[in-house]
Amino acid sequence: MSKDKVILAIKILIYTSFFVPLLVLPSSFIFPFIVPKILAFRSVVMVMLGFYGLLLILDWKEFKPKFTPVNIAVFLFWLSFGISTFTGVDAYHSFWDNHERMLGFFTMTHYVIYFYICTAVLRTWQEWKTALKVFLIAGTGVMFIGFLQVGNPDLLLNQGSSRVSSTLGNPIYVGGYALFLSAMAILLLIKEKTLHWRWILSAILLLAIANIFFSGTRGDMLALAVAIPLTIFLSALTMRVYPKAKIYLWSSLAIFILLFSVLYFNRQTSFVQNIPAVGRAINTSLSDIKASPRWVAWEIALESWKDKPIFGWGPNNYFYAFNTHYNPKSLDWGYGETWFDNAHNIVLNTMAVQGTFGILVYLLLFGIAVSSLVIAYRKKHIDLAIFVILSVYVVAHLVENVTVFENLTSYIYFMFVLAMISRLTLLPDEKEEKEKVVMNNRIGFGVVSTVGVVVFVLIFIFNIQPARANTKSLEAIKTLNQNPSIALTSVEDALNFQSPHIDDIRSDISRSVVQVAYSLMQNQQTKTDFLKKILDICYTELHKNIELHPLDIRNHMTLSQMAQIQAQLNNDSKKMVESENYLKLALEKSPRRQQLIYSLSMLQMQLGKFNEAIKLLESAITDNSKIAESYWRLAYIYKVAGDNQKALQILQYAQDQDVVFTENENNIIAQIMAIQPESPTTTVKKK
Repeated sequence: MSKDKVILAIKILIYTSFFVPLLVLPSSFIFPFIVPKILAFRSVVMVMLGFYGLLLILDWKEFKPKFTPVNIAVFLFWLSFGISTFTGVDAYHSFWDNHERMLGFFTMTHYVIYFYICTAVLRTWQEWKTALKVFLIAGTGVMFIGFLQVGNPDLLLNQGSSRVSSTLGNPIYVGGYALFLSAMAILLLIKEKTLHWRWILSAILLLAIANIFFSGTRGDMLALAVAIPLTIFLSALTMRVYPKAKIYLWSSLAIFILLFSVLYFNRQTSFVQNIPAVGRAINTSLSDIKASPRWVAWEIALESWKDKPIFGWGPNNYFYAFNTHYNPKSLDWGYGETWFDNAHNIVLNTMAVQGTFGILVYLLLFGIAVSSLVIAYRKKHIDLAIFVILSVYVVAHLVENVTVFENLTSYIYFMFVLAMISRLTLLPDEKEEKEKVVMNNRIGFGVVSTVGVVVFVLIFIFNIQPARANTKSLEAIKTLNQNPSIALTSVEDALNFQSPHIDDIRSDISRSVVQVAYSLMQNQQTKTDFLKKILDICYTELHKNIELHPLDIRNHMTLSQMAQIQAQLNNDSKKMVESENYLKLALEKSPRRQQLIYSLSMLQMQLGKFNEAIKLLESAITDNSKIAESYWRLAYIYKVAGDNQKALQILQYAQDQDVVFTENENNIIAQIMAIQPESPTTTVKKK
């Protein structure tokens, strides 16, 4: 195989990677917007690496990674990720991550390999320009589906949302991708001379900009608010010719500032509030942010950084830090806001999981990219358009991530942009040019075949097998929900199939088994033998997760539920004590989490440990006196303990605290008060 064919193959694979964001397989995978994309991307990169190895054999000197500032910064980023992975609190989770994200150190290594191969193979502006065109065409598919979801909000599992998620599964991801496509479309429009391509690029730009607004993402609105004036400012400041153009630019900047001011000062009018994304973003104040669950998550990130300031808790381990420093105020916004696996702020999250070293390296990555563009522009190695657009995009990408986080798609285009900056700002080395030797040798079939076999084996082990495991897990869960009596075989098959994500499979199946067991028992369809057997299997398997992830309280909670079901099925009181112990262990790892307190207090009530249960609920009220559930649960325990008067006093105290109960909670309270009809009634506020 010749060098030209190897290079062509790598380029085709790079182009193929651009279409990965379009991949969605809802009927085949758990987390269908994530898992197939990651597995496909890793497979593409693995094949790229095989061809790149051949290319290095053919011409090592020409295609080896260069010691450019950006290349070094990306290496340090990877190094920081790796160090924090193995010094953090859960190395296994940091290395593999879970099915919902799949951005562990193993996957991040693929992104870094992708970066270095792109810098080595795409060399001239013409090659980057061609790649960008393919990227924009692929991205247009994502944007077009987002456009269709505006008229059909239920399309592709969008669940009727007013914000589009397209094939990415999250409006935040769509907004970030649209911002990237907009920037690259503008760059190519400036550089493109062919009329038909200018029309195509204009259409792509309009569609991408529309999707920024359709996504309704405030982070992208903030990024636009920074990017537009910064683009105008840099262009006007650095333009050396066309005096009239500079006047137009400065005028445009003044108009933008004026328009923004008008919108801001009229932000509470219905007209501004109804502008898609803009109204939502411009009406967000600091007080609004402080009164949001994300502010709590940010505060916890800072507290977590203080615990492990050098290398952090480990990538993807923010979940453990959040549990440790859990703030009971989180429940003000409902149970959905009490589980955070990311701080939703790339700077604070990186501080928490990768420490001071990690955040310095991450910010250095952006600083080096911009400074490399500045140096290359000053030395006339790149033109004004490349300097301005790429510099502004790098800044905008950092700004948008202040309210969100990187995802599997953003890493593709971010690493691609960094690779483009690294290559285009590479200043020619005269000595290297003189010593350059043209290599015309070919690689034999034996070497190519060997590399091909190695690549296939790696793809099979690390991508095909995890894909099979994921589909087996989905099939087991579907069978459990549709026809549980025949689910035992598929459950055993999924649990026995080897995969790096076997921990996820155990957790997902075990939670489904618990739900099915509760449903069957409530409907008096106990099917005792089946439930006993499948519970025993999952109970044993989930203990392996406890050993693997001792800090993951979700496993403790599921085991506690299983133990309670087993206690009922087997009439075994010892299982109730086991259930209590699991919750106690979980509470040690997240001491102020109400969900654990509520579960444990009810269990202790059943065990006759009224004083312990009361003490737990009183601590929950002390931690957050606004949560209605703490009051009626405490009143209920007093009722069961036989102290009806105390139960009424608790409800009266809740009223004095202006606590608002739901209709369902008021029904529960009515049952508590019905114990003693002669007692004076208490009016409880409803919401």
